[in-house]
Amino acid sequence: MLVLFRTRGEDWQKFRDTLRAADKDLREMGCTRVEAYRNRKHPDEWVMLQDWPDKAAFDAFAAEKGPALDARAGVRWTDVSTWQESAL
Repeated sequence: MLVLFRTRGEDWQKFRDTLRAADKDLREMGCTRVEAYRNRKHPDEWVMLQDWPDKAAFDAFAAEKGPALDARAGVRWTDVSTWQESAL
């Protein structure tokens, strides 16, 4: 399951450092990919992608560790979308 997060932020370095520090926790809970990007023309707009094996694994992370991680990173997500893989 792909999870897409969007937000606006002011401290990109703090956000990146927090993600790097949390990488082990994310992976231990089942996340297989984390990517973060800044909008090329509007650097205060950020997006993060995460891959999770299923909704239950993501929901467990979101309930257990997500809020504290967001607070440490200094972000409040304006949009969180989940995308299920579909067979072609």
